[in-house]
Amino acid sequence: MERTCSKPNCMVEATFTVTIDYPGLAAAVGPLSPSASVLGTDLCTRHALAFTVPDGWVLMRHLDLSGDS
Repeated sequence: MERTCSKPNCMVEATFTVTIDYPGLAAAVGPLSPSASVLGTDLCTRHALAFTVPDGWVLMRHLDLSGDS
């Protein structure tokens, strides 16, 4: 079964997983993890690209921009 975006009212297929390191004030957006986890938040492409972090935090994006499928 495909996983859907975790954003409320968004039923689009998840394509990315966000993981957050609260003590380190960092977040990473990367490819969809192989399995669902309470440690990550699954997002669709639109919400992954719009994801931001608070001032003072570091955001790492591990996105495939090659255009290859």
